[in-house]
Amino acid sequence: MFYHIMGLVSAALFLLTWLGLYAQIKAMNKYEHLSSDANNSLSLNQFGSSYFAFFSIFLFGISVEPFNHYLVWTRCGALLLTLIIIYKIWAQRRTSLTALVTVVAGLSLMAGFVSMYFRPFPTLAQFGANALMLVVTVILFQGTLHQWVVLRRRQKVGSLSATLFKNILIKDVSTLMFGLTMPINQSWPLLILNGTSVVMRGAVLIQMLILKRREERGVVEIS
Repeated sequence: MFYHIMGLVSAALFLLTWLGLYAQIKAMNKYEHLSSDANNSLSLNQFGSSYFAFFSIFLFGISVEPFNHYLVWTRCGALLLTLIIIYKIWAQRRTSLTALVTVVAGLSLMAGFVSMYFRPFPTLAQFGANALMLVVTVILFQGTLHQWVVLRRRQKVGSLSATLFKNILIKDVSTLMFGLTMPINQSWPLLILNGTSVVMRGAVLIQMLILKRREERGVVEIS
């Protein structure tokens, strides 16, 4: 019973991540018309690693028994929205790297949907999902660190959405609480992944708030 209560709470709070990703898409659309380089503050590395972090939990929810609807369908929505962001980054930069990330992200999502027809996965596949989550934890760490470095280097927030990072932090905390209701031998990769996300995205959000205060202070001094 407690499992389902925390699952519903976690899923409801995860909708904030959808809203944050949608806010990021809106910000990109807005700044495209205001400044040609505003979207350069967005790290492809960070959004690509976020995509595969969502994907690893999406795959984890598919592979466990019983099928974890709370994890799968919330991450499905996040994957689709993040894919739009990655596509828009490609549309602006048109590099081979952005094209590769966009194609790999799209194909992996298709493979995830196909895998639903073959579940429940055997033990080896379950181990693979856990291993993927640990690999993605490392990728997420360096990707979010890269976003922090980009902000430090550019000293501009640009179209990067603070709402996105605030909402993801709320989601990560709720997912950590949900993971604690599951057997630890099943949920430990989930706890490591989301714990890493809380620390790193919290650092990026703090950096964004510092830069925004400096920008606001600069505007006040000029006026």
